[in-house]
Amino acid sequence: MIRYAIVEDEPQSAERLKLLMERSHLDLFELIGVIKKAQEVLGFFQENSPDLVFWDVELGEKTAFELLAEIPKKDFQIIFTTGHQEYALQAIKANALDYLLKPVDAEELAKSLKRVEVQRSNGVNPSDLEAILKSILPLKNLQKIALPTASGLEFVPIDSILRCQADVNYTHFFLRDGRKITSSKTLKEYEMQLVSQDFFRVHNSHLVNLKEVRFYTKGKGGFLTLNDGTEVEVASRRKEELLQILKGF
Repeated sequence: MIRYAIVEDEPQSAERLKLLMERSHLDLFELIGVIKKAQEVLGFFQENSPDLVFWDVELGEKTAFELLAEIPKKDFQIIFTTGHQEYALQAIKANALDYLLKPVDAEELAKSLKRVEVQRSNGVNPSDLEAILKSILPLKNLQKIALPTASGLEFVPIDSILRCQADVNYTHFFLRDGRKITSSKTLKEYEMQLVSQDFFRVHNSHLVNLKEVRFYTKGKGGFLTLNDGTEVEVASRRKEELLQILKGF
């Protein structure tokens, strides 16, 4: 049996997940606890050793990442759950972690659990989670970003960046003051740093500061018009998620 726990502060969401598990997966999974408050998390994990945890991205005023950092022994698998398209979800996706959108869909749940079984057969590697936490946690309050350039390092305020554009293994940064800085790192590396600062990968080649979006033009994927007048193409597969996020601005 795979012992699992649910970390969730919304009673309806916790109950739905519990019922879905009982209906279809009772033979393989055993529920050992539901944690509803951030202050209960550490105590639960000191006394219990689940194999799998369904973890709500936001529990009260703390994020899942902040709570996970408080747990010394992270030898369990995690499926994050969220009802929002916030920075944390982008960080989860950027780091290829598993997640479910609420309300949890039975089919998507089954797919996630199948991945859990495959990963368990290959062995859980908690050190991967440790590395990801170290990369994500400091980024929430990041104010400047260091850009390696041909002449050294330039420290650029995050809020001065309009957009970033990929150019093979380089990234061009376009700033509010009209400057363009070229850095010798890939757009993927910067995406992992900037998703917590309201940046969104609208296209394989474009990472945009959503605070600088002035207008969205409809189309197959559509276009964003930024405050400086620049138009940026939106990939059709990114369109739905982008519009959901923009509704929150």
